[in-house]
Amino acid sequence: MIVRSKSKLKKIIEDSKKEGKSVLVKKGVFDLIHPGHVYAIQQFKKKADVVIILIQSDEFTAKKKGKDRPINNQEQRMLVMDGLKGVDYVAKDNSMSRSDYIKFLNYLKPTILAVASTDEQKTREYTSPYWKLIQFPDKKKKGFSTTEIINKILKK
Repeated sequence: MIVRSKSKLKKIIEDSKKEGKSVLVKKGVFDLIHPGHVYAIQQFKKKADVVIILIQSDEFTAKKKGKDRPINNQEQRMLVMDGLKGVDYVAKDNSMSRSDYIKFLNYLKPTILAVASTDEQKTREYTSPYWKLIQFPDKKKKGFSTTEIINKILKK
């Protein structure tokens, strides 16, 4: 289900936690869906009762990955993610920095925050009494990357 307001998303999380459910949040671009994304979602669902995917903004994606990205706009990416098994809720993340994202997380207060990899800086910045930080296998290690797929298509 696509959630269009921050307050509604917060209420969903609060209500789920009151029911004793764990709530995992994962932010990402999720531009061209590939097996690495599906694998990651399967892993998220094994760790949490409720899986919420936050779709990164077009502006921040372009800032991080280049002016030609994303391929699909934020709304399109939300619609695709909403159709995937294992995803309970999808919402926009319009943060333009890591600190903005952390403020958003502190507002939401999920029980689990999923990250692709951890390093000392991220661990320090993402550590919170509200959630458990869990590292999930990086899909790139499995040979799946949206950037690699795009580059492969451009070469052909």
